[in-house]
Amino acid sequence: MTDTRSGEVELGPVSRRVLCEFASCARGPLPSTTAVARALHISEPHLRRLLAGESTTLGALRARHDAARAVEALRRGEALDIVSARLGYSEPRAFRRAFRRWTGMTPSAVGAA
Repeated sequence: MTDTRSGEVELGPVSRRVLCEFASCARGPLPSTTAVARALHISEPHLRRLLAGESTTLGALRARHDAARAVEALRRGEALDIVSARLGYSEPRAFRRAFRRWTGMTPSAVGAA
């Protein structure tokens, strides 16, 4: 991943493919590392090495994907507890902490925007 002039992070080809795999699970849980590697026809260790070569991890890509899904849902006006449950959080408070870590904002600030 490299920084562009706009300040956004450009994704490498493997990162983009992983995010496409995540996007194919629009409403369900995200696939496991094993499932992602299998879908890309590579081993788990090789997937980790390729992502490391792009200066990222599967966890970072999961967080990026979850943050994008959360922001979309909150901007549509979905309730915080529904969004947090859909993303797999046991309680809204845990989701709020994760959301703030991902975006630097509170969910209510995004929902109000």
